[in-house]
Amino acid sequence: MDFKVAIVKDIVLDDTSKYFTNVGEYNGIGSIYFQIVKGNYKSRGFAKPYFPNISNYPLLEELVYIFSLPSPDIQENNFKEVFYYITPLNIWNSNHHNGIPNIFENKDIPESQQRDYKQTEAGSVRRVEDRSSDIKLGNTFEERSNIKPLRKFEGDFVLEGRLGNSIRFGSTIILNNKPLTTWSTGSSAGDPILLIRNGQGDKGSVGYIPTIEDINLDPSSIYLTSTQKIPITVASSNYFSYKENPPADPDTYNGKQVIINSGRLIFNTTEDHLLLTSTKSISLSSLSNINIDASEVIMQTNKIYLGSKNANEQLVLGNTAVAQLEEIVDILKTLLNACKLAANSGGPVASLKGVADALTTRLNSINLKAMLSNSNYTA
Repeated sequence: MDFKVAIVKDIVLDDTSKYFTNVGEYNGIGSIYFQIVKGNYKSRGFAKPYFPNISNYPLLEELVYIFSLPSPDIQENNFKEVFYYITPLNIWNSNHHNGIPNIFENKDIPESQQRDYKQTEAGSVRRVEDRSSDIKLGNTFEERSNIKPLRKFEGDFVLEGRLGNSIRFGSTIILNNKPLTTWSTGSSAGDPILLIRNGQGDKGSVGYIPTIEDINLDPSSIYLTSTQKIPITVASSNYFSYKENPPADPDTYNGKQVIINSGRLIFNTTEDHLLLTSTKSISLSSLSNINIDASEVIMQTNKIYLGSKNANEQLVLGNTAVAQLEEIVDILKTLLNACKLAANSGGPVASLKGVADALTTRLNSINLKAMLSNSNYTA
């Protein structure tokens, strides 16, 4: 297989590309229009992405390896070949982009780009130190000078996007009994960890110096740990409601856990239940409100404490209370009827009859069942 180095001059991403028809329309999505770098500089053509399940399309002015393989018409002509390409060459050792100034048409590289693309005897070292290197990398992609690569450690398998998003299959890293990463405390060297992050946070403007993940700075993160202690700063760690055995503070716990950290979290189901289960407790802690909005709320438990974990005032059972009060009212009515009929040698006692009539009227106006709620129940 003969590999050639080519520079990407255009790429077909959708039906708006001028080469959309040339590459077979939607069957050619991801195809590039290239120019050979070595040999015949005027040699141009199209190349298709080699991998069917992994898409890592190059930007304009990036270099790729191209090679010829059988075409889709192999059943009709097994000698016909087309070009394929594999992922961009790591010219600048940058996850952001590896584009270079146009080496064919612009022989005189502007002074600003000469500073960005310093040449050394050991090879090319690119250090973009301002906003941009003025290379047209595409129609929508904008170069950012502060996008840092991740620092790699022994045994890591790392996938990096171009804009500070990454997946690290890593481990606890300890050297001379000193942890080298924010996730390496409280565990043993080599214990596995998986880190997913989107965005690198505010970690300085110099893009070529490697960085490591920081759960408190990176915009969105998911950490899957085995034994590590993660120094996360949480919004609230108030566990005042616990009578005993409160959970460990999030930044002190070391063990198997999944941590999701971002500006906002949404858990949504479209067909079935959302289930939260725990061997110990489920803790809800907020600096503001905890709101529950539903057509019906059911809590089944042996005891409920409202207001404080030390609450000792017992709640009243509504139906039972009404039944007891109705019994008291009946007793009072019987007593008042007796008062109405009370008499002495001179006849009925006028004072008792008057009071009895007035109190009877007031008792008859009381509706005890009005105290009962139609929407809240207890057992």
